[in-house]
This record gives sequence, structure tokens and C-alpha cells, in this order.
Amino acid sequence: MSAKIFAATFAFCLLYTAFSKGVYKIKTSEGLRCQCIHTHSAFIPPRLYKSVELIPSGPHCKNVEVIITITSGERVCVDPSQRWVQRIINSIIESNNNKELLTQIEDF
Repeated sequence: MSAKIFAATFAFCLLYTAFSKGVYKIKTSEGLRCQCIHTHSAFIPPRLYKSVELIPSGPHCKNVEVIITITSGERVCVDPSQRWVQRIINSIIESNNNKELLTQIEDF
């Protein structure tokens, strides 16, 4: 491969990396690390939600992470300090509390 082709390919890769949508990228490794590199703060309409994942802070990551999978299959990390995201978190917590209460009643 000639030096010009190599340089052009390398420059293209650098430009692609620099201008890609880095805000939405999620780390692919599932190790003991934070899943979200950056967070998205703009409102996402609930009709686009396929699923919502709430990852509490812990030894793997000091941040609470909220990941919304939208209908296209893309996973978007959202900012948990945003009011609309806090409403989602509260709904998840309330839903889990109701499930625990129903389980306790059924066991009775």
C-alpha cells in the first residue's frame, strides 16, 4: 500500500472518529466499569422507549446510570439529574416497591 493511500485512510478514520455521535456511545465491555461514557440530557418521548435500565451506583461505578433502549434498538445513556429522567427513576422504584408488596401479600 502506498504512503498516500495509507495517509488518506488514516486521516479518514481520524475524521470519522472525531465527528461521530460520541454522546450516545456506550462502552461495550461489561466489566466492573461505568456503562455510560457521556449522557444525553434532551427529552426522549416515552413512545420511543423499548426498555429502560436503571443501574445504581456501586463498586463498579460511582454514578447512577439510566440507559434507555429506543425502538430503533439504539441504547442511549441519559442524565439522571434531569427532571424527566428523575420521573422515570421514581416510576421504576415505585413499580418495584409495588411488586415487592404484592409478593409479600401472596406469601402471607
